[in-house]
Amino acid sequence: MPGGSASLVSGDRAYGHVVALTQDIGSRPAASDAEAAAADYIADQLTYYGYQPYFQPFEVEYSVEQTGLDVLSPEAITLEARALRSSPSGEATGQLVAAGIGRPEDFPTEGVTGQVALVERGELDFSDKVANAAAAGATAVIVYNNEAGPFRGDLQEESAIPAVSISQEDGQRLLGLLALGPVTVHLSIDAGLVQGTSQNVIARPPDGRCEEVVGAHYDSVEAGPGANDNASGVGVLLETARVLAIGGDGEGVCLVAFGAEELGLVGSQRFVANLSLDERQALRGMVNLDMVGVGDQWQLAGSEDLVEEVDGQAAGLGLDPVPAELPAGLTGDHANFIGAGVPAILIYRFDDPRYHSAEDKAQFVEPRLLEQATELALLALGP
Repeated sequence: MPGGSASLVSGDRAYGHVVALTQDIGSRPAASDAEAAAADYIADQLTYYGYQPYFQPFEVEYSVEQTGLDVLSPEAITLEARALRSSPSGEATGQLVAAGIGRPEDFPTEGVTGQVALVERGELDFSDKVANAAAAGATAVIVYNNEAGPFRGDLQEESAIPAVSISQEDGQRLLGLLALGPVTVHLSIDAGLVQGTSQNVIARPPDGRCEEVVGAHYDSVEAGPGANDNASGVGVLLETARVLAIGGDGEGVCLVAFGAEELGLVGSQRFVANLSLDERQALRGMVNLDMVGVGDQWQLAGSEDLVEEVDGQAAGLGLDPVPAELPAGLTGDHANFIGAGVPAILIYRFDDPRYHSAEDKAQFVEPRLLEQATELALLALGP
């Protein structure tokens, strides 16, 4: 760990950045005004710590949608719905039919031709639920949450029929209506792709040479304020920057806040793609901070040698991280560095029940974990 930097770390300072990003700015979808405001905030903080940050803008393509879900009978009700990602645009009107969790055997044997299937979240992938509904003849699918509140789900590929998600409360409301008799609903999704601009925020050491990179993405999903995912990582990034500046230990360390991670690691991909061959070869390692503010266990993923090195030294901090593989379908900005031949490590705590939801709020982020994450980041930077 650089010098005596650990003694300078403040989890409360890092937490202050989480509050600023989530409560003063809020949800920060890629290419939005809020994401740009967050970039300005990060740049202002880095400037205050003595750095000379700059923006690296890039174009992104993202989806916009208008989703509607209305009960037409036995009474008129408008419900809040969200299109499952990769659902096609379209609309459907038909009688609602409850189909359990969406297994083939949950649908009536006579099929549900022309009807709208209502299924519960859980056990099966969303794509399987929707495919089973389409095979049974449904014209659309509504997936209700298996825990309180709304959620946003992802299909593995574009489905054959429109599919939306709703809250557990609205799902129970629809089931209650079905218990009394037939229910007719109208569902519509109007989705399209538009282009916009995102940006990375970069701070280089005085000589401009990056030998190590500490990074965290600062965009969030639209569904919530993104406190743990990933204002927590940004708070630790900025606290790491402050500690390195005070301790004079930042030689060779570049700090990067990545934009548009939620669209597919776009910011880190652009950062890596813009490095010259000499700049890539000069990089000894990259530290990625993503979802570091809640959960029960520190985990490390990425390049085996770097993971083993940090894991072996973490006991000196009183920490016991676990080398782990990321769950299927999840990755992080470190992957783009590894793909370019740069050793990289992800420091994370992914066991977050509020992941990608409206409840991912600052109140659930723990300052002590941000302090530990900063210490781990400094440890990963080496002597």
